[in-house]
Amino acid sequence: MTQAERARKLVKQHGQNPTSYLVLEDDKHLYFGKATPGVIAYGIVGKTIVVCGDPVCAPDDFVNLLEEFKLFCVDSSCQCAFLGTTDAFLEQYTALGYSHIPYGEEARFHLASYQLTGRKMMRIRNQVNHAVKAGLTTHEYRPHENRDPAIEAEFHAISEQWLQSKKSSELKFTVGSVCLEHPMDRRYFYARDTSGHILAFHVFIPFADGNGYTAAITRRHTDAPRGVTEKLNYDAFMTFKEEDVAWGSLGLAPLANVCKEGEKHNTNVKLLNFVYEKCNCFYGFKALHQAKRKYNPTTWRSGHFVYSTKNITPQMAYAIVKIQNPSGIRDYFRGFLADWQKSGITP
Repeated sequence: MTQAERARKLVKQHGQNPTSYLVLEDDKHLYFGKATPGVIAYGIVGKTIVVCGDPVCAPDDFVNLLEEFKLFCVDSSCQCAFLGTTDAFLEQYTALGYSHIPYGEEARFHLASYQLTGRKMMRIRNQVNHAVKAGLTTHEYRPHENRDPAIEAEFHAISEQWLQSKKSSELKFTVGSVCLEHPMDRRYFYARDTSGHILAFHVFIPFADGNGYTAAITRRHTDAPRGVTEKLNYDAFMTFKEEDVAWGSLGLAPLANVCKEGEKHNTNVKLLNFVYEKCNCFYGFKALHQAKRKYNPTTWRSGHFVYSTKNITPQMAYAIVKIQNPSGIRDYFRGFLADWQKSGITP
């Protein structure tokens, strides 16, 4: 069995974190437990090891696998940070000497009870209805069964246009990629207009041992009618619901609600909250949170940032940015300066 096959088997059995499936992307190194069945996906920037999500293993094996990996980091003379962990193993992280702080909120949906009716769903209902009136229809593409070069060419064109509109290059590490060459268990949904053109597509990846799907990639053409994103998400959720899948997810809204009212917060949490409040010119933290919130999630699941040091070090902060955006912090500043110049203000 190859490493990829071993990792895929573990993810399908024990992938409780919505980012667990990203273990299988080719931008990551894989650590397999020597004495414990499990896998951990990570990248290295300088002397910092950055892990995507939680270790993937049976719950009873978590402590042993994490102990192994901790020794691996020490032997490598590296500090370590886990991005986007769930709250399932916070006690175990703490017991082994790791620190943790809130990292954001994940919008999760219980599909059996999810529907468009009710006052709280009015915004989404209006958006979906607008897309329907515009003549958009939703379809599922199954590249693992039959590749269609025409569909994939339109996906590629939408992606190229989407990337040109962003202030940074593609963020793959905690988001993933389209992966049409190796789709495995991914699900692809797309919207066509009345002329047959594809105007948007979404890629969903499995989690919760295959009992949930999260929207990892959401891309649309700039000329797509209002509501196309909402229609694709809703129609995909309804497809999963018919298949008796329990959960849908729109993924983590980074840094959202890290400061809870009435609670005391340390310097690290206050720093993340400052980034959320003041640094939206680099990344649309608030806009992303609002976009997920309007779907009226069944629950918000806390995401956490776990790290091996007492405080977040400058090297660790740099590694977190670098691992997600290979072009680094300069890429964000280029986007910021471009917006500044468009506004007519010169630095």
